[in-house]
Amino acid sequence: MIVDDLPETRENVRKLLQFESDIEVIAQAGTGDQAVELAKQHKPDIILMDINMPGLDGISASQAITQSVPSAQIIIMSVQSEADYLRRAMLAGARDFLMKPFSGDELVSAVRRVYQMRPVVVAPAVSEQVGRQEPGAAAGKPKRLGQVITVYSPKGGAGCTTIAANLAVALALRKHSTVLVDGSLQFGDVAVMLNMKTTTSVVDLIDRIADLEPDLIGSVVATHKSGLKVLMAPPRPEMADLVTDDHMKTLLQNLQKIYEFVIVDTSSSLNDVAISILDSSDRILLVTQQNLPSLKNVSRFFDLADTLNYEREKVFLVVNRSSKKLGITPKDIADTLKRPVMAMVPVDEETANRAADQGYPFVVGRNRKKPIAEALVKLGDVIIREGQTDPAGASATYTEAKPSFLGRLFGRRSQPASG
Repeated sequence: MIVDDLPETRENVRKLLQFESDIEVIAQAGTGDQAVELAKQHKPDIILMDINMPGLDGISASQAITQSVPSAQIIIMSVQSEADYLRRAMLAGARDFLMKPFSGDELVSAVRRVYQMRPVVVAPAVSEQVGRQEPGAAAGKPKRLGQVITVYSPKGGAGCTTIAANLAVALALRKHSTVLVDGSLQFGDVAVMLNMKTTTSVVDLIDRIADLEPDLIGSVVATHKSGLKVLMAPPRPEMADLVTDDHMKTLLQNLQKIYEFVIVDTSSSLNDVAISILDSSDRILLVTQQNLPSLKNVSRFFDLADTLNYEREKVFLVVNRSSKKLGITPKDIADTLKRPVMAMVPVDEETANRAADQGYPFVVGRNRKKPIAEALVKLGDVIIREGQTDPAGASATYTEAKPSFLGRLFGRRSQPASG
């Protein structure tokens, strides 16, 4: 469907597409209001939407269509290319952005690219599927609480969402009931990472936070085709303020009564909600990289963890984008921070970025044999074993050693890890 207030523009776009046998223009609209109505009527796969129209503009029309026809993929067209326009378009649900004037090749390429990125079918979880039965658990016996595992880094851009999403999918594929919670409430990327659209989010649970029955939770979480359940962040940044730290604590407590694994993706900001998530976690996967700024921030987080009286076994190091070519080795990191490195996720920007752009986890499909995928699958296996044993018995110990150069730099003393 083509949406533009100028008839000549609509006609030009139609002509650019008319020679493509696999692309059919099924409707045209001259206003935002008309676009919303026609989208409901025709349910197009792709909508080419002009951003600047009188009355209901392209941004507002896109927001309305995203809510009423979530299967429609929107490409925004505009003569403006400023970052603010791009940001507003993406927040409204657009999947691509074409700057006018564009060529026929650019238009056709965008249409085909966005069509390939169309979301998987997302259905509300059925309440019968929500309940979790422990393997071998006898009927009538209380279920063991699931593990709340939070993926966190004090440094933004460390790859937490990539790790959280792929780890959660890996656990779900192992037939363990798993829910992924987008705890980055303002600008969460889980929906984009998994190429999922749904009209529900964590906000839909807040009004009934004191009465979170499995049926209610099941009606709000979405289902990824891997079987993973997903609780989305609010659809608009300002709605994040509706979720308090007490809300999040209660929510996680209820989720771990239902699922074996509750994986939480968080932002790097340590606000009240983030602290509540960390406090409620059985495990914190602390993501770092092999560079001094990342290690400095991780060292500071460990100081904070000590202040918050977190057990040493609660926080595990995960080194992301690891490479043998870098000067700081995993042993340097472990010796300096006096903490075990739980996993090394090798650098593979091409695979990670392509998977993120396509909304397709790399732990499945043709990428599942790549080292980056195998590392996260192995991390999932470790977590599964952790849940079956005494957590305190799984932590590594260290012998007394002289402070390394990095240790002297960060001011951390060598000391045995408490067992």
